[in-house]
Amino acid sequence: MLTTAAWAQSLGISPELDLPPVPGYSERYVRSVHEIAVRTIILQGVVAVAFMVDPGPIVEWFQAQGVWENVTEQERSFIENRNPTPNERNRFSWHQEAEWTLLWMINRVKTLGLATTQCDTRRLVDEIIPPLGSDIQQFVSTSILRPPGGLLAEDDRTYNLWCYAHQARRKQEPLPEDLNLRVLYERRYAFEWLDGIQEWDDVTCDA
Repeated sequence: MLTTAAWAQSLGISPELDLPPVPGYSERYVRSVHEIAVRTIILQGVVAVAFMVDPGPIVEWFQAQGVWENVTEQERSFIENRNPTPNERNRFSWHQEAEWTLLWMINRVKTLGLATTQCDTRRLVDEIIPPLGSDIQQFVSTSILRPPGGLLAEDDRTYNLWCYAHQARRKQEPLPEDLNLRVLYERRYAFEWLDGIQEWDDVTCDA
């Protein structure tokens, strides 16, 4: 059985948990550490609503912390919808994988590795994101953006794997059974947003 690690290696892509930074790369990404940190908090709230948590206290928290204006139009529509469809709940719940990727970018998650497992939801809720109703300032102000070379290395890996996966599907070639395409998609989504060309609601993951 072909594993994702073996598949990646056969394509010349590193399967390691930690990638070495791209040598000599120092160009800054468009998104700031503050913007990324705030986005992770908003995603945590939106994902919670997708998992049937009462949206009222989440909206109040966002408003009290001054981040409600950073909630996107699609996110507001979802949060304020009393009867979202199962498909809508599913789509927004998967954004926790994009959230995990953004947390890696600001050094709140140690490693990403290959897209074979889902994120640690317990750690997200209990250890990383500030509790509902709490002050988010310390979390935001103490977040540290990874160096550009390290971000680019993982950015390139997710892009290359995403493109190769699409090629394989178009050719009806088998993919590794342990590859989670939805996790890979959400990681790609986060990196596309980091690039700064598209706003969150408008991100496309072309391959």
